[in-house]
Amino acid sequence: MEGQIGLAYFMVWLSDMWISMIKITPSPKSVNGVIDVLSSMVGPVSASPDSLGCIASVERGKDGRLLYIEQWRTKEALARHLRSNLFDRVLEALEYSSQPPEVDFFEVASVSGLELVALARAGE
Repeated sequence: MEGQIGLAYFMVWLSDMWISMIKITPSPKSVNGVIDVLSSMVGPVSASPDSLGCIASVERGKDGRLLYIEQWRTKEALARHLRSNLFDRVLEALEYSSQPPEVDFFEVASVSGLELVALARAGE
């Protein structure tokens, strides 16, 4: 029973999570600079008390497209971050995209983990 209460609390706690996902395809001459900028964001964003994490990575097989993801506890926390001087660095990195960047924001209604895999494999 205790595990179920903990899981329910976890699901409620994450129900307000917001995720930003940005995909940038920089020109070959600017790719290293853009990687440096996005990588430099991971530490400061992750250190924010309202942040749930930050990832910067290179997609393989996608013309060197860069993927930058942030997770925030609330919409208000995300909005404060979007207005910050720190986020100006991301906006500047978007300027170096050789194709229109993809910028998406997701409000997460619920989160599942391996328990969803177990249920699906069990046919439920």
